[in-house]
Amino acid sequence: MTDLEFKSSSEFSLGMEIELQLLNPQTLQLVDGILPLLAHIPKNSCIQPEFQQASVEISSRVCLNIHELETDILAILSHLKLQCQNLGMNICTSGTHPFCDRFTNVTPTPRYLAQQAASGYLADMMMTFALQVHVGMPSGDVAVDIMGKLQPYLPILLALSASSPFWWGRDTGFASYRHRFLSSSRTYGTPGLFPTWKDFCQFFISSQNAGMFQIIRDIHWDLRPQPELGTLEIRVMDAQPTVKESIILAALIHSLVLYLYHYPQGKHTGFLLSPLPWLMEKENFFRASRWGLDANYIENEQGGTRPIGDIIRDILDAIAPTADNLGASSYLQLLAQRLETGASYTRQRRVFENTGSLKAVVASLVKELEEELTTSSTDVYP
Repeated sequence: MTDLEFKSSSEFSLGMEIELQLLNPQTLQLVDGILPLLAHIPKNSCIQPEFQQASVEISSRVCLNIHELETDILAILSHLKLQCQNLGMNICTSGTHPFCDRFTNVTPTPRYLAQQAASGYLADMMMTFALQVHVGMPSGDVAVDIMGKLQPYLPILLALSASSPFWWGRDTGFASYRHRFLSSSRTYGTPGLFPTWKDFCQFFISSQNAGMFQIIRDIHWDLRPQPELGTLEIRVMDAQPTVKESIILAALIHSLVLYLYHYPQGKHTGFLLSPLPWLMEKENFFRASRWGLDANYIENEQGGTRPIGDIIRDILDAIAPTADNLGASSYLQLLAQRLETGASYTRQRRVFENTGSLKAVVASLVKELEEELTTSSTDVYP
């Protein structure tokens, strides 16, 4: 067996990918706009197609800190918004589009068409939108070590990011229905635990031999290594309506990864979450997707639970010195405020309760991003 090469990157650098919705400005329905958009934009590695034609993905450069990442994402989004306006489209994002009730038109690339053929009916309904954060890793062994330590925190990130209460015109009762839908697909969900990078390589090559995956990107776990980029990619989160909300989640992840990396070396002490039996971990994901920040989190093998908000406060206290060293303290203060004000799913439901209109919900998502980009002083991306 030949090990996959892990191309180490700048230690604990940052990157971000955001999947956005392409909209008809009048109806606010999803529109299959990616092909004309790509034809209108010169080849640009920061603006890419996604699985379905009503989505566009932006990718940041490799950034050294959270402030640089925020500036970069704002610039790319400002550029994207301008190009979409020129083509008669608007943009917004959240984990799902609240009232889309049609099947996906898949972007006609060989990879996406093969995925559609393999996934069947599930692929036709794949109208979901995610936020992904990359953290640079010095080696594959460090990447899989952090992957195992970070796994118990994934339901926390899901609850904080939940922004998909509506699906096909109905309130699902879930804070993140996107995660529930994706859990039915064969390549999504929680990763396994791998003691070493060699163990992960053995798993992947065996999976290739079995016809499960062709490339690493075919593994759609909530958390996965990206050897070609030299990163650990955190994928559990719903897309966020605003850049600020995406950045505060990235600041939490960045601080948490550094904290977990240094913890065995005795540089930090404090609150840690431990791995649980698989069914308890699965239950924590369900609770986070169902009740969001109102969930009770199972925190030990004896079945003890606590409100997820209390768990989050303990995490923020433990990683505060790390966040301060990274210049991220102000972002985590904003994150702490979210425990009082609620995540996007709360705002969306409030708009619907006040208006009775899911179109008004989408309009509020458009407005949130538009106001943020209008007030930003960031230059348009070249």
